[in-house]
Amino acid sequence: MIIRKPSTQHCLLPAVFCLLMLLSCKQDLLDDAIPQVFFDGMILNLNLPEYIALKSDGNTVSINGGVRGIIVYRKNASTYLAYERNCSYHPNDACATVDIHSSNLFMIDSCCGSSFGFDDGAPTGGVAWRPLRRYRTFLNGTDLTITSESANGM
Repeated sequence: MIIRKPSTQHCLLPAVFCLLMLLSCKQDLLDDAIPQVFFDGMILNLNLPEYIALKSDGNTVSINGGVRGIIVYRKNASTYLAYERNCSYHPNDACATVDIHSSNLFMIDSCCGSSFGFDDGAPTGGVAWRPLRRYRTFLNGTDLTITSESANGM
């Protein structure tokens, strides 16, 4: 009886296949850069009816500006955060727009399924790996100024 030893080529084939499968499940860390639009400082008078939600901690409003719009979040009486609505995952896709979830507890992009926290704009679920672009905000009395200068280095 002759016993054949399997060739090295046949032993490597399953290992290479497994390696390729693992690499294909990896996050896409090489996707497109997040677009940026520069704009003059926008001033929101927080006493106006359209911004009444920003009188209470944890509330949000969506406004025009930036690339796809801006979500303004009131963290507390002296801290307001402004996030670009352009999703950080494949930001050039037509549907890469972040909205406020109906629970008002986080932001979500229904296109890629990624969710983002209000405290820092970091992804909390889904495929996104970068935070949302955050714009600088300055509060002066009842006027909230939002500038296109990035507050998170993006």
